[in-house]
Amino acid sequence: MLRLPFTKYPSFGRDNPEYAYACGRVKALETKLFDRVRFERLASSKDIEELFKMLQDTDYSKYLSDVHKPSDFEILLKKENERLLSLISELAVEPSLVKDLRLPYDFLNLKVLVKSLIFERDFSYSYSKYSYYPVALFKAALESGKGEMLSKEIYDAYESAVHSYYESKEVFRIDAAIDNAMYRYFVNSSGFEFLRVYYNLSADLKNMLSFLRLERMGKLSILKNVLLDAGYLPRELFLKAPDFNTLLYEVRQTVYYQVLQPGYSLYQKSGSFVKMEKDISNYLNGLIKEASKKDLGVEVLISYFFRKKNEISLLRMIMVSKLNQLPKELVIERIPEVI
Repeated sequence: MLRLPFTKYPSFGRDNPEYAYACGRVKALETKLFDRVRFERLASSKDIEELFKMLQDTDYSKYLSDVHKPSDFEILLKKENERLLSLISELAVEPSLVKDLRLPYDFLNLKVLVKSLIFERDFSYSYSKYSYYPVALFKAALESGKGEMLSKEIYDAYESAVHSYYESKEVFRIDAAIDNAMYRYFVNSSGFEFLRVYYNLSADLKNMLSFLRLERMGKLSILKNVLLDAGYLPRELFLKAPDFNTLLYEVRQTVYYQVLQPGYSLYQKSGSFVKMEKDISNYLNGLIKEASKKDLGVEVLISYFFRKKNEISLLRMIMVSKLNQLPKELVIERIPEVI
């Protein structure tokens, strides 16, 4: 019977007085974060123009003058994201924190670059400017074969993605290889215990969801190429399970069963992944909120970063729904209870 050495979340972090000032700043900013009630109100607005009016008493108000038409909503989200990254750079005691929080954008850019090189197409419009390495340096280093100018985790991911694609000529292998490299970096090499815990938990839950999706498509044969090589669950557990029912039974003594079982029951009735995805978000967001409860430590700053990123993502979802005139019920259903 599989058990894990924690009942809800693993322990993480120690008090660090060096983050006293940062924690004070962040505790004040946390009071301005949106809760679920506000998101529901925004989702219930009649259109995106009314939604913009509802943002006039928030931190986003200072960007509204730059929005000249509804489809410009991305401007205010980008500006708030830039403010967030600037804040992290200002408050981080360790420079490696800035790198670790920006690095996912580098892995995203790597996916774009590898596909551009392989398929000889220009996907430059998809590059993120929030990456740790400037896009120009990033491209020049890899296109010229001088990947040593970048960090080892990026260059290793590049080589793995190219090799994986040419081994099978399957496009999904590019993303899978890069995702795997990113998770391996965070669980093995990040200097921040909270990030190691977060990415391990996230990997287990992503692997569970990937298993179910592939089972639905009748493609469990490619599971070994999709599984993230991270997490607290052994890889063999996934590879030996004949179906999701068996897999879920194997983790029945872990917190993952509590997270996944209600959504799986609904999936069996409706074929919808919405509740399962939402419950996973609730669980991971709960970990993030746990970190915000610390009095002193880098975890408070990391928690604020994740919570603000979640806020921006949810705002984007709601704004897109308004532009596409989607029913508010469809949107509210996807808003996590834990934010």
